[in-house]
Amino acid sequence: MDENLEYLRLQGLDYVNRELLQRWDESMQHPQARKDFMKLLKKIPLFADAPEAFLLTLPEAGVPADYTEGEVIFRQDEEQNWMAIVLSGRIDRRLKNEGHDEMTIGDAGPGKLCGDLGMLGISARRTISAVVSEACSILKITKAAWDCLVNLRGGVDEYPLVWQARSMQNIMGDKDTFCDLKCFEKLERDFVLALCKELEPRLMYPGMFMMKEGEIGHEMFIVHAGKVDVEKGGRILASLGGGVVLGELAVLGSDKRRTATVRVTEVTLAYVLNGKVVQQTLEMYPETKRIYDHEYVGRLLKFELEKVKDEITHLDEFYGRAHPMPSKEVRRDILGHFDEEEPPAITSG
Repeated sequence: MDENLEYLRLQGLDYVNRELLQRWDESMQHPQARKDFMKLLKKIPLFADAPEAFLLTLPEAGVPADYTEGEVIFRQDEEQNWMAIVLSGRIDRRLKNEGHDEMTIGDAGPGKLCGDLGMLGISARRTISAVVSEACSILKITKAAWDCLVNLRGGVDEYPLVWQARSMQNIMGDKDTFCDLKCFEKLERDFVLALCKELEPRLMYPGMFMMKEGEIGHEMFIVHAGKVDVEKGGRILASLGGGVVLGELAVLGSDKRRTATVRVTEVTLAYVLNGKVVQQTLEMYPETKRIYDHEYVGRLLKFELEKVKDEITHLDEFYGRAHPMPSKEVRRDILGHFDEEEPPAITSG
C-alpha cells in the first residue's frame, strides 16, 4: 500500500477500531471477499466510470466501522471530511430545518453513500443527520485519502464524474447565486431566502432517476447545477440544466402522480423541497403565492393540453380519426346516412 495513502486514510476520523481495521485489511486479501466488494462498488453510481485501478485500490483507502440500532453516525451541520459506503444494515437520513422537528426523509442500505457532498468538496458541512435504523457496517473514506487516491490513479482527467463535481466546489455557500436562479426571478427575495432554510441538497449521478412518470410525488426539485433529461412515454422532451424547477405539478396539485420521468445525465446538484413545507412557506408570502399559483395554473393547463393532444394522436392511430368531425361527416362516415345531394360513391369491385 502507498505509505501516504496509509497515513491519510485515518486523517479526520475521531475514532478507529484498530482490530476491525486489521480484519478488514486481511479480508481484502481473499479473492472472493475482494470480488464481492468490487461488485458492490460497481452498483454505486459515483463509481460507475471510475478507472479499474482506482476501484482496486479503494479497499486500502477505507476504514470500517460498526454501529448498533439508534446510534448517530453523524449530525447535520457538523464538519464533513469523510463519506460512508454502506456495507450492510440500514441508515435513516434525517433533516432538521428552522421551525420544524427533525424528520426522516429517506434511508440508505447496502451500496448507498452518505456524505459524498463533502467528499467532493461541494459542502463543508453535513446537510443531513445519519442515524442507524438497523445495525450496520460502513466503510469510511476520508477526503484526504480520496484526493490522494484520485491523484495516484491518473487524476481527475481519468475520472469524469470527479471532474464534473469539481465545477461545483463550494457552490452551496453562495446564496446570491441560488437566489439569482431564473426560476426565482419573479418572486420576493425574502421568500427565496426562506426557502433556503428548508432545502435538502442532494447530489445525483448519471443514470439516476429524479422521478418516474406515474409514481406518486411529494417532493419538488430545484436543479442548481448539472443536467437532466425530461422524458414522457419513453421519448425525450427536453434536456435541462441549472435554474429549473421540476416536480411541482405533483406536489402542489391534487393529482400527486408524476407527469414525466426525469433522468440525470451529468453530475447534478439538486435542492429538494417537501410539498407541505412549500405550501406553508407560500402562505407566509401572499404576493409570491399569487405569482406562484398563476405560474402553476399556466403549467398545468399547458400539460393538460399536451395530454389531450397525445390522447387524440393515440386515438387517431388506433381508430383512424379521433378529432371532432362535422355533423355531415358523422352522418356519412359513422352512421352511413347520405344527404340527397351526396349519393354514395360507386366503387368497382
